[in-house]
Amino acid sequence: MKLSKTAWNNVIIFSVMIIILLINTTNERLFPENNGISDKLLLPEHSVVLILKMTLSAKSEVVFERIGRSWQMTSRGILINLTNQQIEQLMFAWQQSSGLVQAGNMVIEGQAGIEVEIIIASEDQEHSFTLYPLVDQLLVFNHQKEIWLALPTALSQQLIPTT
Repeated sequence: MKLSKTAWNNVIIFSVMIIILLINTTNERLFPENNGISDKLLLPEHSVVLILKMTLSAKSEVVFERIGRSWQMTSRGILINLTNQQIEQLMFAWQQSSGLVQAGNMVIEGQAGIEVEIIIASEDQEHSFTLYPLVDQLLVFNHQKEIWLALPTALSQQLIPTT
């Protein structure tokens, strides 16, 4: 069977297209997505935090506001002394932290939660969380998605500036 140069080019092009289609269709079967079942980020990926407000108790709260490239911190009822670099690390921890999704509703008795409200650039709705620092983990309730996330205890020191 003798084919012209143009015909061989067409054979090669269609062969490569068939191989690409084969790889694309079998990729989902070989490497299935978790569909968000395992880890979830606290904040959307590549988000820019403008305001982070933490209500630690009825009488104490801390507010971090982005002003240009630096941060302004105001606190009420609590004395916190953080440098601009420490505040940057706090914001980075909020942007990069992810937790394991917990099944069902959780009941936490006798533990007051820390209320956190975060305003992100380019989003109208604020993100609100309730944090429960426990002995073995940090439980976070995301009010918008109505899901519970479990984070390692070490992250509570990075996400909450008073611990």
